[in-house]
Amino acid sequence: MTIDLRAAGDRIEQLLEHLEATLDLPAWEQVQDVVSLVSDLYGGGLARVLELAGEDVELRRRMAADDLVASLMILHDLHPLGLDDRVRQAIESVRPYLGSHGGDVELVRVDGDEGVVVLRMLGSCDGCASSSVTLELAVQRAIEEAAPEITRIDVDAPSAAADGADVAGSASGGNFTPVTLGRKPHAAPAMAPIYGLRALAPGRVGPLEIEGTKLIVCRVGAQLYAYRSSCPGCSSALDGATVDGPVLRCSVCGAAYDLPRAGRSLDGQLTHLDPLPLIEEGGEVRIAVAAAP
Repeated sequence: MTIDLRAAGDRIEQLLEHLEATLDLPAWEQVQDVVSLVSDLYGGGLARVLELAGEDVELRRRMAADDLVASLMILHDLHPLGLDDRVRQAIESVRPYLGSHGGDVELVRVDGDEGVVVLRMLGSCDGCASSSVTLELAVQRAIEEAAPEITRIDVDAPSAAADGADVAGSASGGNFTPVTLGRKPHAAPAMAPIYGLRALAPGRVGPLEIEGTKLIVCRVGAQLYAYRSSCPGCSSALDGATVDGPVLRCSVCGAAYDLPRAGRSLDGQLTHLDPLPLIEEGGEVRIAVAAAP
C-alpha cells in the first residue's frame, strides 16, 4: 500500500481544523486527547521496534531511508540523524533539480534553537527572478519534510556574497529573504504529474496548459525543462519555437535562450525565460505552476 505522506498530513490537518471550528470546547478537547493518545501509542510502538532492532546498523539505516518510517521517527524524535545532517541530506536531494537549471544552493548555517536555516543561492538561481519559486517548491519542501523543527529559511541575498563576506560573516550580517515554513496563507502549488513527457524527443517543443497557464517542455539530452510559453523579447507564445541542442529560439523575433541556464538570453539582453519547477521522480514527471512574477 502506497501512502502519499503530504496528502495524508494535509487531510488530517484539514479535518482537525474543521473539527476545531465546529465542535464545542469540551468535545474539541476530547478530540485533542484522542489524537494525542493515538500519537503516543504509535510513537511507543516505533520506539519498541527500534529497541528490538538493537545494533542492526543496516536495518536502522534502511528504516531511516524509508520516507514513511523516517517521517514517523522525526515526529517522535527517534530519528538517528541529527538536525544538521537531515538538512544537509534534504539539500543534496534537490541538487539535481537546481543543477538542471544551472543553479545550486549552499548551506550557510543551521540554528536548531531558533529553527532557522540560512542558505545562499548560487549560479543561475543567484538573482534570478525564478529563484523564489525554486526555493518554495524544491529546497523548502525538502527541508520541511526532513526537518520539521525548522520554521524559517533565510536566503542570503546576492549583495551579501558580492561584498566578499565569508560564510560566518554573511550568516550574521548579510541581507536575507525570509521564507516562513509551516502553515502559510497561500500554500505552494502541488507538483502535478504530467504523462507522456518522458517520450518527448530532443529538439522538440511540447506545448501544455496547466490550470490555465500555457507552458512548453523541452528536452536537452536526458533532462527535461519547463518554461512559461512567452518570449521575453516579443511576448509571443513559444509553441512554435525551435530547439537546437541547449538553445531555444523564438519563431517570431528570433531571440535565443539557453535552456539549461534557466532560459537566460543569448543575445546580450538582461532577460530570460520564466522556468517552472519540473522534477522527474519515481517514473513520473511533475510540474508546478506558481503565480506569475
